[in-house]
Amino acid sequence: MKLTLDILFNDPNVVKAIIDRTMATEQDKIGWKTYLDFEETKSRVFKTYLGTQTGVTAGSIIDRNAEKPLRQRRSLGSGVGEVAYLGDRYQLDNDRLDMLRTLIDKFNASRSADQTAAMNTIIDYIVDDMRQLRLAPHKRMDLVVGELRSTGKATVNNANNPNGIELIDIDLPVTKITPSVADKGNFISYLKAEVERLRPTLGRFSVMEMTRSTFNKNIVGSAEFQNTYKMILSGAQVALSGGLITPDMANTVFSGIGLPSIRIIDDMVAKEDGTSEQVFKDNRITLLPQDKIGKMMWHEPYEITDPVPNKTYTRLEGGMWISNWRDKEGRYNEYGCEWIPNFTAPNKIAIFDLDTMNA
Repeated sequence: MKLTLDILFNDPNVVKAIIDRTMATEQDKIGWKTYLDFEETKSRVFKTYLGTQTGVTAGSIIDRNAEKPLRQRRSLGSGVGEVAYLGDRYQLDNDRLDMLRTLIDKFNASRSADQTAAMNTIIDYIVDDMRQLRLAPHKRMDLVVGELRSTGKATVNNANNPNGIELIDIDLPVTKITPSVADKGNFISYLKAEVERLRPTLGRFSVMEMTRSTFNKNIVGSAEFQNTYKMILSGAQVALSGGLITPDMANTVFSGIGLPSIRIIDDMVAKEDGTSEQVFKDNRITLLPQDKIGKMMWHEPYEITDPVPNKTYTRLEGGMWISNWRDKEGRYNEYGCEWIPNFTAPNKIAIFDLDTMNA
């Protein structure tokens, strides 16, 4: 086979090999998949339910000859969601194209026995371009889902979506709690009391999420926690003074007093300006009922149903597509998809806002 740039970017088998390589070697974690699973919606606008029950009501004990009491299911709150368009275009500069052409020439000039190694060299060279394409929308959703989990709100606008449009403004009916400055001295007891207070209406929580900064400042830094930890584990003073307490160590204390286990969220997403942004906000502690808290709704993009002539598409999960094309200005890689997170029971999530307490 004589390889060309067009075959490299448009042949489905070659493109699939490149995508497989990005999936096998990537070090970038897709964070939102911990909490949501893909689910297709046939309409861009869909109905969303916001009030699923987490517990089963105890059955009634009745007289053998009595009428059974009529039970009614609690009504579910509802709303309307709409998938958002996501897409970017990446231009391959002339230097990279020249290097690719050199590698392709080496492939075409090599013996059949050496062509596998030559193709692997080509794939290794362009794998980062494909990695950018494949992961870009996932990283945007990492930011959106992280903001929703840590604040209950998410907004995408011109400030955090340069060259784009304002297309997402979500406000979830989560339970928000604001501790006061007076609660700082006994924050662990306060946290335990709030969890117990919320349990009859929100149910049990399986995990508490926070950033490492919030953990160090408000958990490890709590005098109440340090005193309790010293009593439970001998020699803990050395670890405390060195600032070496881990979430697992803290959970040794929390499991004994009825608090959910801690999960540290340190994920970062790179931004176009070269800086990085935390997906989870500082000074927030979020209590979740379980890991899976909703769906990532996806809709099949129109371009897939009415493809552009002479343009090859590669389909990925969630209706996402990637493609390569060229014009007189150069060669481009691009992707498109239509996604939006749908939290199915946000009223079972509690968020502690510690800004006031730490002011």
